[in-house]
Amino acid sequence: MLDLWRYTLRDLASQLKNLKLKPTKLIEHTLKKIRELNNKLYMFIYVAEDLAYKQAEELEKELEEGVQRSLIHGLPIAVKDVFYTRDMPTTAGSKILRNFQTSYDAEVVGRLREAGAIIIGKTNMHEFAFGVTNKNPHYGTSRNPWDLERISGGSSGGSAVAVATEISVLGLGTDTAGSIRIPSALCGVVGFKPTYGLLSLEGVVPLSWSLDTVGPITKSVEDTALVLDIMTGGRHGFAENLKEEIDRELRFLVPAKIIEELASSEVEGVFWRTIDKIVSAGHKVDYLEDLDWFKHASNSRYIIVLSESATYHLKWIRDYWSMYDPDVAGRILMGYFIPAPVYIHAQRVRMKTIEKFKKVMKDHDAILLPTVSIEAPRIDEEKVQVKEKEVSVRYALLCMTEVFNSLYAPAISIPCGLSKNNLPIGLQIVTEPGQDKKLLKIASHVERLIKRFPKPPVS
Repeated sequence: MLDLWRYTLRDLASQLKNLKLKPTKLIEHTLKKIRELNNKLYMFIYVAEDLAYKQAEELEKELEEGVQRSLIHGLPIAVKDVFYTRDMPTTAGSKILRNFQTSYDAEVVGRLREAGAIIIGKTNMHEFAFGVTNKNPHYGTSRNPWDLERISGGSSGGSAVAVATEISVLGLGTDTAGSIRIPSALCGVVGFKPTYGLLSLEGVVPLSWSLDTVGPITKSVEDTALVLDIMTGGRHGFAENLKEEIDRELRFLVPAKIIEELASSEVEGVFWRTIDKIVSAGHKVDYLEDLDWFKHASNSRYIIVLSESATYHLKWIRDYWSMYDPDVAGRILMGYFIPAPVYIHAQRVRMKTIEKFKKVMKDHDAILLPTVSIEAPRIDEEKVQVKEKEVSVRYALLCMTEVFNSLYAPAISIPCGLSKNNLPIGLQIVTEPGQDKKLLKIASHVERLIKRFPKPPVS
């Protein structure tokens, strides 16, 4: 059995180029693992067995002829079931779209195919991406490979599980309030939400047009940079930018009051031990006192996502009400009670908050905080204890991530340690909008300080 966890994307590309590893053998291995694990983890809604193997054969012939399209030529990728795929259904995790199929690919999917990636299937998700637990009544609850009685997080949970279990080198996801970063943190992999608009939303079932962001889930920051170069057409040189080491003092901001208030003691402990490593490496950490922007960004995001999701679902909500997950339907319904002036005001507040955030970041390189305020909760938990307070699981998962969607800011989650229950804890690193290259360089540097993360027990 191949142990893909110890290989970087570059390692695999080198082996494929020299035909030491053949795409057909890799896909056979991948499909076998899916058959073994999917009925335990519920990570895929649709698996493209015949199609994946056929594509592997074609791509193997190209390698035999000396043609390697890119570093992901012949490698398996898992695509969240919210992206259009011309040869597979796109359900968005719903019953309403269970028979929906388009004649074309989402733009980012098309770029990955052209680069030689093999789509092995469409991954499980929270229905219509409107939730963060990946509890899906139609296709099953995605399980956490670190503990099968716990959630993967969502809404891109299936993609994170596929990467964590070595089935896929890339999990394609979307992030409207944390849907890439949350499952990545809970499953112990790297999840990147770029600056809003960096990656095309063409051919993606929307949740909220002005908040949705496409991004990758991978095993490392370098792998993230490499696939971003492919998805953006090589315009930015993300991977090339990682080659030079950071040789200066970095200045970080830490919102200590937010962490003290919102994070569990277990998460807080792992986070501060990570900060100690960063400071020991010669970097400076300042405490962020002015946090009005944090609350304003959170409130405006909530109004925007409710309003825009209600608009998208207007065509279905009356006739197909009974086909929705009641929890999702309830949130969509709330959007119809938000007046247009309130929505417009929320967008104006958001724009002002972005300017405030840029001023906050003026003399610092990045913000550091936990990705998620708790370790992965159990599937049956609806509320969790955070210090002296009992809060909903949904709030505990969202409270550290949702702000940065409202701010258009790029944010990345990297694994930084394990809890006493042997569950992953994620470190979130954030820069101001448009500074994606800078963020990836900082994240790669911090990742080296933290050191390599182990693979989960179920893999």
